[in-house]
Amino acid sequence: MHRKQAWAKRVRKERLKKKFLTRMQATRLLQTDSMGFRRLCILKGIYPRALGRSKQKSSGNDKQYYMAKEIKWLVRDHLQERIQDYGAWEKRFRRAKAMQKEKEIAFLTSNKGRPHYQLAATLKERYPYFLDALRDVDDAMTMISLYAFLSPDIHSESTIDFHKALPSGLHEKAKAVVSQWMDYVKRAKCLTRSFISIKGYYYEAVVKGERVRWQMPHEYASKFPSGVQQYILITFLEMYVELMRFVLFKLNGDLVKEIEEREAVEDGTHDANAETFAVGALEDKKAVSKKQALDRELGRVKNLFTGLTFYVSREVPNKHIHLIVGACGGNVTDTFNDAVTHFIIDRPALPIGFTVRDNVEYVQPQYPFDCMNSRILLPPIGYRMGESLPPHVSPFTVAISNYPEDLAAIEETKKYHPKIVSYVPDRVHEIRKLIDPSYVAVDPEGKVSKMDAELSDDEEHAVAPAMDDDDLVSLSGDELEEATRTVNWDEEEVTENVKRSKLSAFQVKKQREMNLMNKPTREDVAARRQERAKAIGEKKANETVDQRIKRKLAQKERDEKATRKMQLQVARKKQAKYYKMVNSVVQGNKKKEDMLATKAQQIKEGKTVPQGTTLVSKKNVDKRDKIREKVESRGEKYDTKKEGGKSTSNPYKKLPKWVQ
Repeated sequence: MHRKQAWAKRVRKERLKKKFLTRMQATRLLQTDSMGFRRLCILKGIYPRALGRSKQKSSGNDKQYYMAKEIKWLVRDHLQERIQDYGAWEKRFRRAKAMQKEKEIAFLTSNKGRPHYQLAATLKERYPYFLDALRDVDDAMTMISLYAFLSPDIHSESTIDFHKALPSGLHEKAKAVVSQWMDYVKRAKCLTRSFISIKGYYYEAVVKGERVRWQMPHEYASKFPSGVQQYILITFLEMYVELMRFVLFKLNGDLVKEIEEREAVEDGTHDANAETFAVGALEDKKAVSKKQALDRELGRVKNLFTGLTFYVSREVPNKHIHLIVGACGGNVTDTFNDAVTHFIIDRPALPIGFTVRDNVEYVQPQYPFDCMNSRILLPPIGYRMGESLPPHVSPFTVAISNYPEDLAAIEETKKYHPKIVSYVPDRVHEIRKLIDPSYVAVDPEGKVSKMDAELSDDEEHAVAPAMDDDDLVSLSGDELEEATRTVNWDEEEVTENVKRSKLSAFQVKKQREMNLMNKPTREDVAARRQERAKAIGEKKANETVDQRIKRKLAQKERDEKATRKMQLQVARKKQAKYYKMVNSVVQGNKKKEDMLATKAQQIKEGKTVPQGTTLVSKKNVDKRDKIREKVESRGEKYDTKKEGGKSTSNPYKKLPKWVQ
């Protein structure tokens, strides 16, 4: 290796050492253990970096690397200082307890003597904009809902010390956050979708133009599985609880302002001159259309249960029904009175003390969920007490209502989850038929309705007409064999339009050769063709809407197949051309390698001798040596420019320049 190359390699290694640190080097720099380092990285949002193979890792390929700049920021961070203070406090507390110093123990256990930290500054660093915090509400609410359901294992109000199980103080905060979040969604009426699964309840809400999806577990006795490092999850829970407290404070404040402005507009006391400049005017058309679609989606849901009062039986999860009904504009009462319109029950018969009323619908808990996803008040048939429920379809995989905004939301979801199957169950077709009586299950996207039916019938693609039996001519064996032969892909012809089949093309060619194309048609053949055309016209006129749509879609599918075939043929031609080009280069290299191997073998066997930059045959060298010896034996000087006694110099050099 050249000394300059060695110097450059050493410089790269030194630069890498300064730019990246291993996990062990980072823990030593921060003077903490691996658990504390992991906790600090979770709170500050620092993750290990994946280095490419081109970059040399100074400490090995099996280690985790962190950016040295981020680790150096943590050295003087307020969280790191508070955690170090807590380590010193633990030593003082153990010493005071061992020496039985009551006053010092009382001081250390007080709020003034015990160190603590706050995550406000950390959250501001991680989420400089409120929109960034909203995009993390999905994971935050899912985690908080899980731990709010579980029971605490440790009685502790502090979070600065390590807990390998759920502390009681953090559990109470999580329950309060879940309650406040559900109350906000209910008051803002921003819930759009809901689904009951084996894993729990899935919800989606539109908050400040962002779709927030979270999951809530079923309420049943459970035990946390063993083998899970809970201190990692509890660290995430601590950060998410503080994040949601900030988010809810902002959302509740904005909601109060919106309600006050709405009331002022309704009362006529709103000052139009005091309004600020509209931000929407500066937005692009795409953002405006997206906002309008979200407003239409919320408008279909927020007043769905207006004027309805629900009574929930005691075996039904109360908080989920409260959330669904409240977000859709309905009321939930705790007493069964005359204002009740729907009785939600999850048992085959009424409880003791209740009687059936004619003006009350007794439905199962799935009913409000399906109503919200369908965007209409569904008929209670199939949802009544004791009846077999219809399938509960997830609104996150298929647009149940078939509205444009719901279809756009599903397409947006498929971008991030391409494995979603675009299957529309029969239950969805039934609901869409209730929403729109003109809906056809064969054409759910309305492709045929966008086409002009009259023009599409008259201006179909010019397909070669089928020939009658009387028009057929006999083909020879060679022609039949050529017509039925399957060609290879590289022999296919690239065409823009659909062509006849080979058999039909041979028939037409033979008719032209025999001069049968202009032959007058017999009367019986013409009558039969006219009857056939008339039958086709009557069939089209008498076909139903479903049959017509099926025919149109089949024709469109055939056209698309022909287009795809043409595109595939073009791609195959390009691929074959590229293959030939690459193959010629490969074969040329192979020939060159074979030639060099042959020359090496000749040198090894002594058939050729290297002379300068060329190879000379051994026979020619021996012949030249004999001539040299013969010339030198006569006492003459051997001319190296001559071979075999003949001069190899250019004889035209002695001529004048004008002749040359």
